[in-house]
Order: sequence, then C-alpha cells, then structure tokens
Amino acid sequence: MSKTSSRFLQMRQVSPMIAIVVETRAPEQLSDEKEGEKITSWEKQSPNMARYSISRGIIFGAIGGLAGMIVMDIVMIAEFSIMGLPVDTYLDLIGSVLGGGVPLGAILHLLLSSLLGIIFSTAVLTVNVLRISTVRKGAGLGVLAGIVTIPFGCIPFAIITDVPIATLVGFSALPHLVYGAVLGIVVSCGLR
Repeated sequence: MSKTSSRFLQMRQVSPMIAIVVETRAPEQLSDEKEGEKITSWEKQSPNMARYSISRGIIFGAIGGLAGMIVMDIVMIAEFSIMGLPVDTYLDLIGSVLGGGVPLGAILHLLLSSLLGIIFSTAVLTVNVLRISTVRKGAGLGVLAGIVTIPFGCIPFAIITDVPIATLVGFSALPHLVYGAVLGIVVSCGLR
C-alpha cells in the first residue's frame, strides 16, 4: 500500500517587503508514523513546526530579534523624549563601554538583539516544553525571554557604566518586554 502525500505551497507575508513560501502537507495525509517513528502528540497538534530545521529557526530568530529591536528602540526613544533626555542616550552608553559612542552602541545593540533572537528560536525548536503551537504562546514565551534579558543585560551594564541599577532597570523593563513580545510573535508566525 503506497502512501501519497499532498503538498501545498502557501505564501506568507512576513513584513511589507519580505514574503516566504511555506510547504505544508494536507492534514488528512498525516499518519501516526513518520518514516518508521511514532509522531508525538505535539507533532500532531503542530505538524508544520515539527518539521522546521534549526537553520529556518535561526533565520526567523534573527528577523524576530531585529524586529523586536526596532520596536524596542521606538519605545526607548519615547521614554527618553518624555524624560527630556537625548534620544540616543542608551546607544551612547552601550558604545561608551568600548569607547565608540553611538555608532558602536547601535551595532552592538543590533548584534545582541539578533543573537538573542537566534537563541530564542533555537530553544523553542529544540526544547519540547517551549515549542510554540500558537502566536499567543509565542508572545508569552517572548515576554519571558524579555524578562530574562533584564537581569542578564542591564545589571552588568549598570555596573560597568556606573548607572544605578534601579534607574537602568526602570528605563529598560518595558522596552525589553516589548522586544520579547515582538520576537515571540515573529518567530511563532515564521515557524507556523
């Protein structure tokens, strides 16, 4: 008895300028065995994500990290504007650690955001408990990732720059949560 598999190509809009093609199988073609292996209950619920490779996760993690950084920067610029401070204060602080000012701070922020996005997407693809089955779960896990970035990123940075920890955490808590939410949404949409 031969098994036939219907495959469908879907176009998904990731951003106004980026579209991807996703290959999926028809739900009726899913069986309880996959090349001699049992399919887990998670794979039955979210068969498309189960088939994604780490390289695809890396791509969407980097895109999600960049998207999260852009929205995070907008929130931080608004915060600094409301406080009457220069809008590039945080980039100047980041860059000043290595003596480069705003341009180096922007590059470091970009690289760290992308790296954290890649780590996040790799984790949700490889750790069963973290696997994203809905956009809501992706956003929630992203917010948790944003919470994790606060102590690991802000506290050492506050110590290096002599900025009071409470001040730095106060300014960066909301932007980091926004970063995580956007990251989780982008990754969950990209891996669905």
